Amino acid sequence: MSLLIPFNFDPDAEGIEHYLQEDGDNSVTVNYEGRLHNSNWCSCGYCKDMLSDIECLCCNELPNLEKIREQEGKCITLHHSFSKLILDKEILNITRHNLILKTKNYINKKKLGKHYPENKTWRFICYKQYTSWINSWIAMGKGNRVVLPSCVVSKIRKEYPEPNGIYVGFKNSKKTPNTPNT
Repeated sequence: MSLLIPFNFDPDAEGIEHYLQEDGDNSVTVNYEGRLHNSNWCSCGYCKDMLSDIECLCCNELPNLEKIREQEGKCITLHHSFSKLILDKEILNITRHNLILKTKNYINKKKLGKHYPENKTWRFICYKQYTSWINSWIAMGKGNRVVLPSCVVSKIRKEYPEPNGIYVGFKNSKKTPNTPNT
């Protein structure tokens, strides 16, 4: 007769601390000056010109993407999970449902709950989904905004375009200091 030992395969607190310390500091220091109207800063080959210098960010500049990129190719948008997790409407509908349940703002709940959401809503959900996928160990929420790589934003905009072609772009949070990727 074998003895069943509960929680035998659960990691201990020391093991978790070691795992969390392995990655070290993932903060990014990027010189954004002079990035507008050129693509010299892009090393993945899929970035597009953006509205501001701070939005001109390549996926190859983000250390938390290194492990994912090495498996699949040069650009994060080429990763086999990107199209499924970030662009697929079935997956996005699950995220949309969760957002509806979590949001307390009536107007946002109404926008998310439309039977046929606008592309602006789909882009919002894609951005949330991408941020959640890539930053799964970083506290995210109201006031914690990060700049998404240009290639990611471009791919999402291509999939869910704005009819007039005008996009808002990145806005710093009013709650936090100007720290785009910390």
